Amino acid sequence: MQVYEAAREVHEQYGIGIPVDLLKSCLAHELRIRGLRFQASPDFHVVYNDIKLDHTLKTDILIEETLAPILFKNNEQAIDEMANLLSLSQIPVGLAIEIDKNRFIDGFKKIQNSNNNRYEYH
Repeated sequence: MQVYEAAREVHEQYGIGIPVDLLKSCLAHELRIRGLRFQASPDFHVVYNDIKLDHTLKTDILIEETLAPILFKNNEQAIDEMANLLSLSQIPVGLAIEIDKNRFIDGFKKIQNSNNNRYEYH
């Protein structure tokens, strides 16, 4: 809930049209204010059949080592990319945040990585 509130606060301050990189910086600041631990642009090793591969993936932010939001503008593939990142990195929860929506809630999707390497959209 704190992550949602942090992202919504940035959206309320700047509205639509904010560059993604600026949004990431503002979101990082809001996360710091709320006392949440995070890493900006971390790399993840891909695990395939219980073997860690040399190939890495990247997400925008990793929060509390369990939540990975991806921030995007009008990209239909972003949700699928997030779901695949969750499955390959074994991160339990992802957020797809489309920043060009007039109402913040319309661009906010929670993606749950289930234990059987499938994913669920919320």
